[in-house]
Amino acid sequence: MTGLTQKKEIILRHELEFADSIGSAILEKPKVSIWLIFIPILFLFFIYRMKKFKNDRGKFVEEFMTARRTAMGIALDAAAAEGRANPDIAAQIPDLPEPLKKPYISWMKILSAHYLELLTADGDDFRLLVRTAYRNRDNYLLALDRLNTAEKEFHTALKPYLDSVEGSSDITASIESLSRRLRSEMAGTIFR
Repeated sequence: MTGLTQKKEIILRHELEFADSIGSAILEKPKVSIWLIFIPILFLFFIYRMKKFKNDRGKFVEEFMTARRTAMGIALDAAAAEGRANPDIAAQIPDLPEPLKKPYISWMKILSAHYLELLTADGDDFRLLVRTAYRNRDNYLLALDRLNTAEKEFHTALKPYLDSVEGSSDITASIESLSRRLRSEMAGTIFR
């Protein structure tokens, strides 16, 4: 039987892969051109842009994982207390403007509940944890839909604070769309 620490690592590894997939899709990766062969200085520029892409993707993944690590901590506390603990999520949120607190707390409740389901399930890989926790594709899709909705509500509340950031609406929409698609595809591969 897999312990809580191992399950936590399995879940976070999956979330890191998920974040990396989204980061790779929304950040513009430099394209290789035939001109790199003919004009060597372009190759140096390509290397610079590739390093920047990898660095930016790494930063994106770390930022993307911040809330997920918080939710995992909440879920771990509840799992260690065998569900008897009622964690004070509000005490664990970052310093947010008042209009963001409620949607953030709602998102953290749903995400930590999802993680708790996985942490208390039997399995030694992510797919088996999901299959054990949710039993069928419909249950899993319902949980993912709640998660997608909570994330969208938080992003909607966040939108006025990002108006000054060029392209933020498009990036947020891409993240939401990719998240839904990747999660749906995962559900399809887990429950064939």
